[in-house]
Amino acid sequence: MTKVLVLTPEVYSYGSMLIAGALEKAGFRVSIMKFTAKADVNLLPQADVYAIGLYSTLHVLEYKDWISRLKSARDKPVIVGGPVTQIPELVLTNMNCVDAVVVGEGEETIVELVNALISKQDLDSVDGIAYNSQGKVVKTKPREPIDMEKRPMPKIPDDIGEQSIRGAHVYVEVSRGCKGSCSFCQVPRLFGREVRSRPINKIVDEVKLFKKKGALRVAISGGTTSFYGCGSSWLDEKEVVKLLKSLSRVLGPKNLSAPDIRVDAATDGILEAIAKYTIGWVFFGVESGSQKILNKMRKGIKVEEIYDAVYRARKLGVKPAGSFIVAYPGETKENFEETVTLVKNLPLMDHFVSIAEPIPGTPLAEEVADMRISENLLFVNDDSKFGRLYGLSVAESRAYQLMIEGYRVRSPLIIGDVHIAKLFLQEAKKQGEDIRKCTMEVKKLYSLLRGRHEA
Repeated sequence: MTKVLVLTPEVYSYGSMLIAGALEKAGFRVSIMKFTAKADVNLLPQADVYAIGLYSTLHVLEYKDWISRLKSARDKPVIVGGPVTQIPELVLTNMNCVDAVVVGEGEETIVELVNALISKQDLDSVDGIAYNSQGKVVKTKPREPIDMEKRPMPKIPDDIGEQSIRGAHVYVEVSRGCKGSCSFCQVPRLFGREVRSRPINKIVDEVKLFKKKGALRVAISGGTTSFYGCGSSWLDEKEVVKLLKSLSRVLGPKNLSAPDIRVDAATDGILEAIAKYTIGWVFFGVESGSQKILNKMRKGIKVEEIYDAVYRARKLGVKPAGSFIVAYPGETKENFEETVTLVKNLPLMDHFVSIAEPIPGTPLAEEVADMRISENLLFVNDDSKFGRLYGLSVAESRAYQLMIEGYRVRSPLIIGDVHIAKLFLQEAKKQGEDIRKCTMEVKKLYSLLRGRHEA
């Protein structure tokens, strides 16, 4: 029987568990393991095929040498999948050792691809993949989106209950696609803008399996939770409430979270259900307090809607948190100060601040690829006294300042906590370092793609 080892960096990602489940259902002997860049490839179990899930540009840069060592040590087919393959050249130009990448939804593709590799068939016969051939990247016919009712169950590791992802043991998929079109987000490009929801009974059965394996704390994901079951309409509040109520019966409200909600999709009924059936937290994608930047992000919301959603959430007993993006292309000092003002005025209970990251395949990545380095705030030195003291870029300085402002809103009595300030500074600098690497890789990638297209 063909053995397949599914490898996932650092945590058991949900996508890797799905791929493992699809392979096991097809009759392969499947194992799933976490790994790090320091892991000894010679200690991995023997397999006929190695399938690796990668989820960010940074993953490609961090693990390409490790994957090359794996290929050299085992000389077996190596497959890479995950969101990084939306533009497969990102993987294939960094990893000549990879036999093929799965592009898009992989549950059906992976089974056909493994069969083709084992039987040494022509890879052109497999839809939804890309591979290197004679110095060129070959892409086969795109595969149609899968039927969510027939999507296989994941293969759940025995130690799933030992991991924590934002406080949950696992994030369970309830739908694919998003009606939004945020220019920094990969979801509508990867899964489309049509929302495809899984039947509630299938989700409940899966959550029961996770619970049996020890994953007691579950978060639900799928773009935006409140789009669940909406079909062709904007929202279906009754379906969202029914979903939360059904899962709460299995887990109890203290072990269920439905975190990601758009401010323009947060009805009173949905917020009340979150308060009643979950741990009661929501994470609004606020992003910016500048309407100009929100428009540029194609966020599709108004600043007034942010205020309305946050205050209604508090009124209805929900604990709202907000995510923010700083140093978006075109963000001026005045635009950033509008975001600072918003943070000071909003009664958020937590703040997540990120420097704008150009994810390949998004409009943001295209814009960043075209920008001069001298225009990108990640590469522009902050000439303030603080910025010069710590060697910060403008982007890092803004991220740090917004983290501090958010902390002051939440903890006004201990704003002088030096330890917290130091942690925020380290976080801002680490983000800056990582996203600069990703930015340079994106510029190289798009230059290559455009050069080939012009040729």
